[in-house]
Amino acid sequence: MSVKPIPDGYHSITPYLGIDKAAEAIEFYQKAFDATVFMRLDMPDGKVGHAELRIGDSPIMLASPCDEMAFGSPGAHPTSVGLHLYVKDVDAQYKQAIAAGGTAISEPKDQFYGDRSGTLRDPFGHVWFLATHIEELTEEQIHKRAKELFA
Repeated sequence: MSVKPIPDGYHSITPYLGIDKAAEAIEFYQKAFDATVFMRLDMPDGKVGHAELRIGDSPIMLASPCDEMAFGSPGAHPTSVGLHLYVKDVDAQYKQAIAAGGTAISEPKDQFYGDRSGTLRDPFGHVWFLATHIEELTEEQIHKRAKELFA
């Protein structure tokens, strides 16, 4: 089976929110905007490590801030929104963005959830998560890998 660089159900760009009370935010988005949760990964400490919701026909991603993230809740961190951009070749696009004036946060690498991704800050302070989808995984496989990684 061929893996699509932009997975089905996603657009090229996806908002990614850092929210201190991520679990409460998920409940709010469900009540306020009829959001549906189609993936949620809770961390051992009870925080939301990553969640994906759909509002209308568009996905949004969110997580509880942590030291490894380049953003967090408004007021507590330099930025609270990350832009998640799926591209055909994350390594080439990352190099292009750095050459254009972006600042490296983390070099592209294969992730446990089936993407190869890297993070950079644009010259205006916004955080960009560049990714290429490289592996089709079930939610169960992602949870298993996360449990092993964060054990």
